[in-house]
Amino acid sequence: MSIVLIFDCGATNLRTIAMNDKGKIVASHHLANNTQQGSESPEYHIWDFEEIWQKLTMCADNTIAQLKQQQVNLKEIVGISVTTFGVDGAPFDKNGQQLYPIISWKCPRTIPVMENLSQLLDIKALYQRNGIGQYSFNTLFKLLWLKENKPDIFQKMDKFVFISSMLTQRLTNQFTTDRTMAGTSMMTNLNTGDWDEDILNLLGLNKNHFPPLRNAGEKVGELTTALADHWGLNRIPVISCGHDTQFAVFGSGAGLNQPVLSSGTWEILMARTAQAEPQFDFVSQGLTTEFDAQPNCFNPAVQWVGSGIMEWLGKLLFSDVYGTNQYYPTMIAEGSTAAEKGTQSAVNFQGIFSQLGQGNISGLSMFSTRGEIYRSALYYMANQLKQGLDVLQQVSRFKAESLLCVGGGSKNPLWNQIRADVLGLPIDVVDVAESTVLGAAMFTFAGIGIYETPEQAQRSMQPNRKRVNPSREN
Repeated sequence: MSIVLIFDCGATNLRTIAMNDKGKIVASHHLANNTQQGSESPEYHIWDFEEIWQKLTMCADNTIAQLKQQQVNLKEIVGISVTTFGVDGAPFDKNGQQLYPIISWKCPRTIPVMENLSQLLDIKALYQRNGIGQYSFNTLFKLLWLKENKPDIFQKMDKFVFISSMLTQRLTNQFTTDRTMAGTSMMTNLNTGDWDEDILNLLGLNKNHFPPLRNAGEKVGELTTALADHWGLNRIPVISCGHDTQFAVFGSGAGLNQPVLSSGTWEILMARTAQAEPQFDFVSQGLTTEFDAQPNCFNPAVQWVGSGIMEWLGKLLFSDVYGTNQYYPTMIAEGSTAAEKGTQSAVNFQGIFSQLGQGNISGLSMFSTRGEIYRSALYYMANQLKQGLDVLQQVSRFKAESLLCVGGGSKNPLWNQIRADVLGLPIDVVDVAESTVLGAAMFTFAGIGIYETPEQAQRSMQPNRKRVNPSREN
């Protein structure tokens, strides 16, 4: 048996997970992650990298201790990789010393920078080149903020390093850039697959201000002697991975032109495609396009508020069972019973799932049941999904034959059936708890040669699926 160790730096939890070459988690440990207050303002949020690193090494200590308890031979650990949230990183000087804290994606300091971007360049043209919508947490805005507010630090910056590569540097002493992380920055070019020259000129930077790009599955370096000795490991390869979203999509089992719905507080609909043509008209729908984990491929995605709204509705209408093990079964049962009336509900949701949480519910009467209202909300959500899928198919010129579904919202059988009916497509519910880690493990095993390609790893490690077909009447 071969095992890889995945360092997963999440905004809520820091984890190390040992996974074998069949996709089974063998051991794991997690500690809470948290931002710190920036020195300039109590409103600012930063990540303390030293704290993150110390917690991750503690997680690794515990995970390896679990393996020892299971009498696993540590020589079976053959590779390491890192996954993180996107956009965040820090400037370093020519001696490899961090010059300024990691500005968190939670930090509001970059909002004015984002709002003023149109005064510096054509934002529509920029979007069509990089596919990334204007979000205040984008790396571009952090670098512009540093340039404007910390000019001394900006001038001293020899390189900007994303947080995933800061971690692989600690593991290997090698500075690199994970391509999937670069693709979240708003500073790359979809056509060239490289940094965007106009953006570099705007910042007064060049490509040398970023360590060499590495594709997912490429070797960054080897585990340092000190860490290998500490953990009782060989000097095993450290493999480039990066942004968690890309590996979650791959870990779900998605091939090219296969849309994947991650159903949680937000519903995020993604696909792996060979082409992407960002259209500015779809920015309002949250369309963003990032580099796929595979070279020369892309991940277009749209998102909208999902189960966050369903939970609001559930707490409001099903308060009598909220917090009990009957909460979800009751909602699903009453929503299913509402369908047995044989007529289409007059209840209609409009705009309620906007980012502002505003909208209205029409068609209510004194005869409307809570099950009917709940079912109508599920239909509205399914129609949001249909609109999102239409956008992805337009910008990437593919025709979906089925939809993969992961996340907490995929556990609702009524919702899945409604999704299948509205789309007119089969829904494949993927039984996977850690799709990000699984995807990273697939690339890591391929990178060290256990599997010939990530696709071969994907086929061998793919999680189970349960298919939901559209109802015959639909």
